[in-house]
Amino acid sequence: MLLCFGFSVDDTPSSPHDRQVRLNDPSWGRGLEDGARTAHLRAERLVAQPPRCYHRHASKSKRRRIITVVQRQAANVRERKRMFSLNEAFDELRRKVPTFAYEKRLSRIETLRLAIVYISFMTDLLENT
Repeated sequence: MLLCFGFSVDDTPSSPHDRQVRLNDPSWGRGLEDGARTAHLRAERLVAQPPRCYHRHASKSKRRRIITVVQRQAANVRERKRMFSLNEAFDELRRKVPTFAYEKRLSRIETLRLAIVYISFMTDLLENT
């Protein structure tokens, strides 16, 4: 048995004649639109190519790593700290870029875009004086 991208496949190769018969059979395409017919032809072309398969060896079973509750909690704490730090950095950047008081709070992408424009403007101002 072969394992191909998560599917088990029969080892017996089909003949090119079988594939050609399926391609030339007019009944398969009745009622299909051109796009669907093209997709089917592409799929048939993929079938014609030999699949990249890997033999499954029962003796070499890969053990899946089991994550404990403590490890998961530690990962959650690290992620929380990372997000807190990232949010603080964006808040600091929002305070540095000039905005009007009546504007709504800038999103992250808006903050980054405004910071890029502001830095570019300040660079041009320094270079031209």
